[in-house]
Amino acid sequence: MKKLLYPVLASLMALSLVLVGCGGGETSKGQVELVYVNWACAEAETYVAATVLDDMGYDVEKTMVDAGVMWSSVATGDADAFTTAWLPFTHEAYLEQYGDQVDRLGPIAEGAKIGLVVPSYVTISSCEELADHADEFDRRIVGIDPGAGIMRHTEEDAMPDYGIEDWELVTGSDASMMAELDRSIQNEEWIVITGWTPHWMFFAYDLKYLEDPEEAYGGSETIEAIAREGLREDMPEVAQFLENMYFTLDQLHEVIYMINVENIPPEEAARQWVDENQDVVNTWIP
Repeated sequence: MKKLLYPVLASLMALSLVLVGCGGGETSKGQVELVYVNWACAEAETYVAATVLDDMGYDVEKTMVDAGVMWSSVATGDADAFTTAWLPFTHEAYLEQYGDQVDRLGPIAEGAKIGLVVPSYVTISSCEELADHADEFDRRIVGIDPGAGIMRHTEEDAMPDYGIEDWELVTGSDASMMAELDRSIQNEEWIVITGWTPHWMFFAYDLKYLEDPEEAYGGSETIEAIAREGLREDMPEVAQFLENMYFTLDQLHEVIYMINVENIPPEEAARQWVDENQDVVNTWIP
């Protein structure tokens, strides 16, 4: 019996080594936890980052959360990083609260902007004119999730600055805001929304920002990568990649357009963009 058993065991051990050598036992460099908010730019950045990190040999977990949780989860170390800190204005309050608990890795993109946006057929051009057209707008500003910086600045700055503090600021999501914008445009109704660039809305519709003479929404913004403390030590290659990752607004708009206008699933859009822009991606990889 022993003479028969030993060759069988040896064969099984050899087979297991062959299977390991064929990839079944390939070792991941580690798991990276990315969090992001339900904004078109955040989705595009996160899926591109995840695709490149996957190519580098990491397992990447992506979790959609609201803005407050995005910051707090990285500050507490429950997540590793996010790519959508809008600074110095939009996420100013979060930076004040969590800035000494996180690691700022530098810009992902520059020249971003927030403000109030209307369809181009709306005949006003400035936030100063909103109060005079309260009835046309039904005294409503259609916004996104209540934790977003643009919502805070709308409620605390823009509405009192422009005498419309008695208006309703409608909360929801990027998707619900865009659905209401679409319905209003189909009926040529007046609507004002919380808008930002980069976003696919400016590809799909003829829109304009309302002038903001009181600078309730600040000026040009930088989109930054934020990591938990210790990521540089634990995963230096990941931290260096996020430091190097940088889009022009046109490049970022390409990914946003594929996902939201061409309706390509985010994973496929990111994969396509990475494959077609290897010269750019290669400058990000340490």
